[in-house]
Amino acid sequence: MDCKYFIELRSREKFPFNVHYEIGDDFFEGDDKIDIEGGSLDVNVNVNNLGESYLMEIDLSGKLKVKCDRCLGIMEIDSESHLELRVRDDDGIESDDEDLILLAQSETGVDLEWTIFEMALLSLPLRRVHNDGECDEKMLEILNG
Repeated sequence: MDCKYFIELRSREKFPFNVHYEIGDDFFEGDDKIDIEGGSLDVNVNVNNLGESYLMEIDLSGKLKVKCDRCLGIMEIDSESHLELRVRDDDGIESDDEDLILLAQSETGVDLEWTIFEMALLSLPLRRVHNDGECDEKMLEILNG
């Protein structure tokens, strides 16, 4: 993981604050980032201190490059997503809340790289196909025999 998407929380004095990321094709490179070939995303993170926890509101919008399910050609899909995460100290109490990050005493903040990738992935439709007439004709001929 890249420290580029790390947000410092514990040593920060001023809240709320906002962080903006412009994400390009290089973000989606790597064996662990499946199903997305590239893209251009704007990610805004608004962080607020709630006393016993922090609230992180993450908004993602842009375009993602994926393979068409029909012809395997690259296509662009609009992407938009919103997520609210709470971050609090790990006080030994277990939680199954998916929107809660427990911060160990040795940690000072949160790395959002994987969270941003998951948001992008979950914003994609289940079926990803070109509009009629936009598929790769040669591939369709091969598939149709």
